[in-house]
Amino acid sequence: MPETAFSIPALLTALMVALHWMIVVGLGLRIILKRRPTGVSLAWLLIVVTVPFAGAVLYLFVGELWLPRRRIGRYTAFKEAISDQIEHIDEAWDIKGDELSTLARSLNAQANNPLKISAIGGNSIELYDTSARCMCSIVEEIDQAKLSVSMLFYIWESGGDVDDVERALIRAVGRGVACRVMVDSAGSKRFLRGKSVRELRQAGVEVVDTLPAGILRALFARIDIRNHRKIITIDHSIAYTGSMNMVDPKLFHVKKNVGRWVDVMARVEGPAARVLDMTLRLDWAVESTDDPREVGALALDLPIRGAGEIPLQVVPSGPDQGPQIIHDMLLTLIYTAQARLIITTPYFIPSEAMLTALTAASKRGVRVTLVVPKKIDSILVRHASKAYFEDLLDAGVEICTYTGGLLHAKTVTADDEVAMIGTVNMDKRSFWINFEVSLFAYDEQVVSSLRRLQAGYIAQSEQIEPQAWRERSVGSRVIQNAVQLLAPIL
Repeated sequence: MPETAFSIPALLTALMVALHWMIVVGLGLRIILKRRPTGVSLAWLLIVVTVPFAGAVLYLFVGELWLPRRRIGRYTAFKEAISDQIEHIDEAWDIKGDELSTLARSLNAQANNPLKISAIGGNSIELYDTSARCMCSIVEEIDQAKLSVSMLFYIWESGGDVDDVERALIRAVGRGVACRVMVDSAGSKRFLRGKSVRELRQAGVEVVDTLPAGILRALFARIDIRNHRKIITIDHSIAYTGSMNMVDPKLFHVKKNVGRWVDVMARVEGPAARVLDMTLRLDWAVESTDDPREVGALALDLPIRGAGEIPLQVVPSGPDQGPQIIHDMLLTLIYTAQARLIITTPYFIPSEAMLTALTAASKRGVRVTLVVPKKIDSILVRHASKAYFEDLLDAGVEICTYTGGLLHAKTVTADDEVAMIGTVNMDKRSFWINFEVSLFAYDEQVVSSLRRLQAGYIAQSEQIEPQAWRERSVGSRVIQNAVQLLAPIL
């Protein structure tokens, strides 16, 4: 009677295959039940099926957008603690809809951001088109600060002009000014491990990192959710925000061969500066305290004075803070624009809705210009981004590739009515995953000033010719379209 021989390697292989398909079925059902955009679901299904086990682990770590309940609870409690301040600003400085242009009115009506504050008047704004000019202004304002200096950055890297800022903070804390620095734990990893942070802390500057990342922490929270905001507030009445990290572009990432980073920052005075201050304070409180009274009491009695007549709208966004608001506001902006739309962004991976909106705007006669850097520091994003160009070019969108460095400015101007400056890239990570902040200005002069900066970027760019792009090599097409399959999760 013949014996049935079982090979141990064959048995193990069979068990591994069976386990893999059990995981595929289980996670596949979970992905389908989540009912996310079709491209996102298909991309994750592809990864889970084609990359055994590792794909499943990757999905469990970063496939779903979630934060610890304790963190969400703290944020909700802290926001409630400053509700009186929010209500006061809204009542005293709210801009009525009929005081705004048609385009601005559409955006303002859509405001449903975490602080529930729509467009507010009484502001002044100044744009800085170079990091050097902005750094000098920041140092001067820190040296003049009387009460407090608070700073929040995704990336902080000492050296060059940043050393001047650090010395100004040490001088300020030495004369009794409360100085706080918050940095993202992943983006500012080198700074947090360096000697500068020790010197700042020894001098009395409070330094905390937000959203700590690590392998063990990945078991309890999604570690690729980052705080991508850039905010500085001085004496609760002056604020800076925009695309600039706390780095010196002469030194930052010089070995990556993409040129110096080019940014734009806005200096704000008036009620909008207080809203930016509250945004920063909420982030600080979530990381540093469990007592809502601390964030509620801070700056409660300080008066809010008008500094101009410009209507501004501050829009924070994040996983637990209106995660889709900025994406939807930009869709409204694109669909409502009538004549001219210019967008500058370093990373361009649009949602299907965003791509449709841009092509539709161009087809109905809006002159749409997209400005992106010719060289960027992410190979995957570079190829995925280019996969969308043909659809845009066929619709008549002008695409310009900036040659003067890594254009890191995130700006939008629409007609002569709306300007947007902020930290949001035109990609899914900024729209749905990271904590971001955007500043909308509903003022013709501000639009004109920002458009002059955008015109300067376009003048240093090469415009892509549609016919030449269609004739690019088959190899380029294959690479770009293959990487585009991963675009929904990049």
